[in-house]
Amino acid sequence: MPVSSFLLILLFTTTSLFSVAQDPKTENEQANMYQVIEGQINNLFKARGLSAKEIDEQLEEYRGNKILSNDQLALILQKLYPSDAGIGILLYFFNNDTLQRVFMVPGRVIEQKVIAIKKQQLLQLSNDFNQVLSLYSKSNSRMPRRRGTIVTNQSTTPGLTYAGVIKKATELLLPVSFDETYKHLLIIPALNIGTIPFHLLKPYRNENLLIDKCSFTIVPTLLDIIGLRAKILKRGHYKVDMQSNFDSKANDEINRMKLIMKNPLFISNPAYPTTTDFIFPDLPGAKKEIANAKMFAKDFKLFEGKAAVKDSVFKYIRQADVAYFATHGIADEKEPMEKSFLVLSGKDPFLTAKDIMEFRKTDRHYKGFPELIILSACQTGLGKAMEAGVAGLARSFLLAGSNHVIMSLWNVDDEATAFLMNRFIYHLQQPNRFMPSEPLRLAILDTKKKFPNPAQWASFSLFGIDY
Repeated sequence: MPVSSFLLILLFTTTSLFSVAQDPKTENEQANMYQVIEGQINNLFKARGLSAKEIDEQLEEYRGNKILSNDQLALILQKLYPSDAGIGILLYFFNNDTLQRVFMVPGRVIEQKVIAIKKQQLLQLSNDFNQVLSLYSKSNSRMPRRRGTIVTNQSTTPGLTYAGVIKKATELLLPVSFDETYKHLLIIPALNIGTIPFHLLKPYRNENLLIDKCSFTIVPTLLDIIGLRAKILKRGHYKVDMQSNFDSKANDEINRMKLIMKNPLFISNPAYPTTTDFIFPDLPGAKKEIANAKMFAKDFKLFEGKAAVKDSVFKYIRQADVAYFATHGIADEKEPMEKSFLVLSGKDPFLTAKDIMEFRKTDRHYKGFPELIILSACQTGLGKAMEAGVAGLARSFLLAGSNHVIMSLWNVDDEATAFLMNRFIYHLQQPNRFMPSEPLRLAILDTKKKFPNPAQWASFSLFGIDY
């Protein structure tokens, strides 16, 4: 059955439990929804740079799971994830001014809800976070900007308060049943939901934030929560048997996992171009970041200043187990593949999402590419918000072969970022559950103690799949 058929059935299952929407009955209604959802998925993949052949291959591989309902999806996930580790899965779909939120654990659906909300209201939620965190005013001195332009604030929701935005986002995005028994969230987003700082949500009926008790990962699509997870487990030599539930012995081994940097590639504060359409402020904190990170590396390759050119990155990135970019980044909402980029040095300084996609060759198992990408750069988690998610830099690295991408949601503070990344690299070396999202959570908590302002620590999240 095509993946869009599964999504169609998922949609109808969720709406049947609530009076907000009616359960479509006729074949025509189902066919129309099939076309809408199939169009969303194909449009997202096209925007991310996949060819028609690649899209068909990915969807065909997913169809082999023969998922027909939410319950069947939960049972599939029980074969890939432990049922007793406190993992929750949040699945979002947006269509026709309706957000559908499905909450499950491996093996069982917990909650299904339909929420009437317009697309612009969801997109405005990101602007509201920017406003209450004062990100526009705090970022102006260090963010890239076009020459001859003045940075201006976006539209503001009347009566906006920090507490109000947190309450609104928490009620919209998290189920009432969510509590402290959940230690990790897998979030499959729609539209801009993957760019909301989930760290700041307050689901516990007290002043504790989500990040105080629970790590989370932004999973690109339904295909990835199954396909990428299976790939990661097979790479780690764990048995993946879709006929039986997750092996508890593998779970024990994963609990002791570390991510030691054996041969990382570091790109630090390039000599920013002066003849492009953008002005790039210097990032003195980038050198400090990399100097701290080098201490944890067994061997490494470093390109900084004028040496941080695209050819060098191309040459060495396939040999690295980790690629760490401490530089500027640009996210473009209209042309995410051609005009979203990391800034390097030299005559061709922009490493675009399209460039990153070029690393994707004929190897279906994505060998020879860094397992972890750290994008300590501005706005690397942003891009073009589409109904099935965001097209931008982070996803390009996953399609090129990486498993995990640390991305940022706004222009980040140099000093706080250097501290956070140092703590993240430290925690990567320790045995941790939910690798590498739990090390990131611990690093954020360390940073939160030293830099209490959420604007200084809530920007970074994990995109991909955990162990």
